[in-house]
Amino acid sequence: MTGVEWPALIGALREVERLGQADSGVLSFGEAPVGGIFVEQGRVCWVAARGLQRRLRDLLRAHSRMSTEQLEGMYERCRVEGRLLGETLVDEGIIAPGELQRALRRHSAECLLDLCRSPRATAWSSHGGRGYAPRFTFRPVDLLFDSVAIVYPELQAQARQELSDFEAKGRRAVAFVRDESADSLLPLAETGGYGVEPMLGLSRGLASLPHACLELGATPSFTLSTTEEGETVLLWWRGPLLFAVSCPDRQSLAELTAHHLALQ
Repeated sequence: MTGVEWPALIGALREVERLGQADSGVLSFGEAPVGGIFVEQGRVCWVAARGLQRRLRDLLRAHSRMSTEQLEGMYERCRVEGRLLGETLVDEGIIAPGELQRALRRHSAECLLDLCRSPRATAWSSHGGRGYAPRFTFRPVDLLFDSVAIVYPELQAQARQELSDFEAKGRRAVAFVRDESADSLLPLAETGGYGVEPMLGLSRGLASLPHACLELGATPSFTLSTTEEGETVLLWWRGPLLFAVSCPDRQSLAELTAHHLALQ
């Protein structure tokens, strides 16, 4: 998938992330809206894009093992009764809650990529009281990872595997992939609770590193950098992936360096 306006996509998710925990509504795309991010209590419920409505039914059918005819009959019944198809499938035991969330997340990522093929104005509109079921919601940063993984499907598993070696209480790490078309670093995975905003700040601070490596004609096995907040970050490349692990103190820096060298 090409032609994604990553700044627009990340900016929309940052806007959702800045909402309060009590905020619910929809972030619409376009002056005449062509889709939007539906939010309940500050978390994403799903994303809808014009022309992709049927794609969600295809994903639900794959998870439910229903025939096309059976699912279409269920869809029509839900439409008449004013119910949500996915939640009805869960309530009636046809699919598991985890399967519904995976389908919603995949569909949401596909829709968001479609909405961000060109810059569009966004507008937030809230609704009062409970509007969307919150039990299948997810974080804006989860949607960011899902979206990047669609474009780079073979790299996310590799990134998560390597980051798992560095998980520890109080330690934060991010794996980026350099997107050639956007000339920017896109996050694929994280540990330690990074959100969209902090990762965006980190990627801005590291953006010059790929260019420096190209100019030098070599990729260092690992190096150090300092963030705008003065935090020391241990960096290394693994093929197209750039890993950044925070080092809150000297002891952590020594441990991470020794661990990294042991893996070489």
